[in-house]
Amino acid sequence: MRKYFSDGLKAAILILMLAPAQAAPRVATSDWTTAETLAAMGHPPVSLGDKRAYRDWVNHPPMPQTVLDSGLRFQPNLEQLYRVKPDFFIQSPWFGHLKTQFEQIAPVHEVRFSTDNGIRYAQTLAATRRLGRIIGDSAAAERLIGAAESQFARQRKTLAPHAERPLAVIQFVDARHARIYGHTSMYHVVLQKLGLKNAWQGDSNEWGFANIALTDLAKLPPDTLLIIVQPHPRNTRSALGKSALWQRLPFAKPQNRRILPPSWSYGALPSMQHFADGLAQQLPSEKESAW
Repeated sequence: MRKYFSDGLKAAILILMLAPAQAAPRVATSDWTTAETLAAMGHPPVSLGDKRAYRDWVNHPPMPQTVLDSGLRFQPNLEQLYRVKPDFFIQSPWFGHLKTQFEQIAPVHEVRFSTDNGIRYAQTLAATRRLGRIIGDSAAAERLIGAAESQFARQRKTLAPHAERPLAVIQFVDARHARIYGHTSMYHVVLQKLGLKNAWQGDSNEWGFANIALTDLAKLPPDTLLIIVQPHPRNTRSALGKSALWQRLPFAKPQNRRILPPSWSYGALPSMQHFADGLAQQLPSEKESAW
């Protein structure tokens, strides 16, 4: 009897070992925050809205060449999505008006990485875990969270000498206007995780920023270090060089500013990690990187 039970157990184990692993779901999304998180968990989407623009505004992690561009995020190419035949969509509430159209192609899951009051770290973690459950890989979500936590703890120690200098995170709209990021932003979350000060104490909207004129930069604390996040219009630097107002600001001096590569301002853990890496590399250096 024991022999038969043992043989049966061995046979069952052998069947499980030989059975093909369950294929990862084929996910389509219009949402860059979802896409970056899926890619960071090792499950990039099969289709992404505005893939070319993703390279300019996010690009961390980069999307594999196999990821198809499904057209504009808010005006997707539905014919192409029909051809792609995803197992399901994962979208944010931003794309709620498209839900009925997507549901004609495949089921739709909604994941909310933000709150009505902007980006909150606890919500980011909750959404990351929900995403892991949806794709059937909660372990990948936990690995991503663990890696981010370890990185922030390590870089907080590295950046401790810079903890007292206020930082103002901006993106130029043009040479006279910018978005400055406040307490509702992804950038503010990272500054908190790294033990750094946000110089902007004014209001910020649900997207994390306030629109300001170049003159408003003069209201920041005099020892502020300006963190300029790309992308910005190509002629920004040359136009600022011709601005009499910019020349009177302390940020006209390279030692009072840092240029960081793009990190999605409304992103999740991958964008947070990328921004934190940029700070860790640039804050200790007085050598300005390319605009």
